[in-house]
Amino acid sequence: MKSNIRTLTLVIGTLAGAFIGYRAAMTFIEQSEAENKSMPITAQQGLQVGLTALGVLKQITGISQNKK
Repeated sequence: MKSNIRTLTLVIGTLAGAFIGYRAAMTFIEQSEAENKSMPITAQQGLQVGLTALGVLKQITGISQNKK
């Protein structure tokens, strides 16, 4: 892979991930404030979100490995 394509892919992926994470956090905060709760999600829900994110990353990695 060319160096400039690799760099562009890393930059776009990083920015997209940061934006999605920011929006998810803001959504949790807004829901928490609307319901007057101190924590927007429970520990179990946080674990479920984390495991789901890992599953998505595994699928993305699998797709990229299949193209080789």
